[in-house]
Amino acid sequence: MKSKKLIFYVLLIILLALGLFVRKYKIDAPLSDWFSWRQTDTAAVGRFFAKDGIDVMKPRFYDLSSIQTGIENPHGYRMVEFPAYSATFAYLYKTFGTVSIETWARIVTTVLSLAALAVIYTLLYEETGLFGAFFGGLFFAVFPYVVFYSHTILPDMPATSLAVLSIYFTYRYSRGKSWFHLIVGLLLFALGLLLKPMVVFYGFVHLYLIAFALGRRGKKAVLALLVFSLSAIPVYLWRRYIQQFPEGIPANSWLFTSVSTPAGLQEIFLRPAFFRWIFYERINNLILGGYGMFFVIYGFFYKTKQTFLHYAFAIAALSYLFVFEGGNVQHDYYQIIIIPALAMLLGYGVQLFINQRQMGLLIVRIATVCIIFGASIAFSYYQIKPYYNQNSDWLLIADVIRSVTSPKDTIVLDATGDTTILYLSDRKGYPAPYKELSEFKKQGADYFVTTNSDYKNKFKDSSYSLIFENDKVLVFRL
Repeated sequence: MKSKKLIFYVLLIILLALGLFVRKYKIDAPLSDWFSWRQTDTAAVGRFFAKDGIDVMKPRFYDLSSIQTGIENPHGYRMVEFPAYSATFAYLYKTFGTVSIETWARIVTTVLSLAALAVIYTLLYEETGLFGAFFGGLFFAVFPYVVFYSHTILPDMPATSLAVLSIYFTYRYSRGKSWFHLIVGLLLFALGLLLKPMVVFYGFVHLYLIAFALGRRGKKAVLALLVFSLSAIPVYLWRRYIQQFPEGIPANSWLFTSVSTPAGLQEIFLRPAFFRWIFYERINNLILGGYGMFFVIYGFFYKTKQTFLHYAFAIAALSYLFVFEGGNVQHDYYQIIIIPALAMLLGYGVQLFINQRQMGLLIVRIATVCIIFGASIAFSYYQIKPYYNQNSDWLLIADVIRSVTSPKDTIVLDATGDTTILYLSDRKGYPAPYKELSEFKKQGADYFVTTNSDYKNKFKDSSYSLIFENDKVLVFRL
């Protein structure tokens, strides 16, 4: 028994070490990689906290435009998720310094993702066995998609990790532990909901653990469910509060049924394109590298009288995918939330495969799993590797803006709504010229920044003076 426990902890340490090692890759890189526009919005809230003091009730960022909300936003309010994540890395940066605020943000995401890894490994160990636990944990530790999004500056992975941690404590409660475990699970889930309300779908797992795992203790299960339902109160209060700031709330109705295309919003609800993009392009190819899907599907066939936990995770993931079809097709980071469910199903599938003695010697079965994992990682990495690439032009433009303008100046960018350059240059402004520059000037804009040299001739007889030009960017004083 002691040797079994020793193996459990040794493998857990190995997985955590591997996970930490791969997540250190480019952890201190500038914020101009994949989905930098969304990352900089979250990072900007933390930077403003670090500069102006942490006021979680008034999160702000660099975008003063009406692009995201349809209403001019002169104060730069960012009223989406409760900014606990941004406040955390801002506090760490102010307290300890040493590294950049972006690095601190990535450290927070990394630590929480590793905590989720430990929970997934533990749950799989108790529900299936050592092989399922190790390979399910290995997926969460080293698969390229998971690794990349485990060090991005987005609230999705922290929220998902908190949801997984909350499941661990509810799991302990369902196994006869004290009410203390349920209360801790409630608090963690409440915080996860504040960071990203979409993790609410993991409530299905809590429902299973409380209502079904408690068996015949009906009154206790009902009371526990009532207590756990309190986790929704904080996010409800936050959503009510932010209604006072409509200029800071991005349009979000499209997340359910539509995607943005060059021709405008197109409905994708239950269309063939939805199934192709989500289940083939994203889950099968991007996340699982093709071959890993075998074990996920195989995991559905793992069935005993003792465990249906993987089905609860599967219901949570599928419900989320089918409710937020538009968001999941539009952006691949939306699939972060389903990663724990995939890890659980994959772990169950590997354990079931290993248990099939008719498939050959144990060493052959283990080797087969290792080969499939290796091929999956390689194919996924081929697609994820470009995500780390830095946009050198953005970095150069940001350097120019910082050198020719002052921190109090307001910028108009000739872009398409991407706020990355505003963040990199540490300037407030408008990430697209969606109206006449004279209107921006009336609102206090000081400079117009563009990569289009045609503006030299266009502004030749205007009052807008060209103050900087090179082969990458032009800066006009308004």
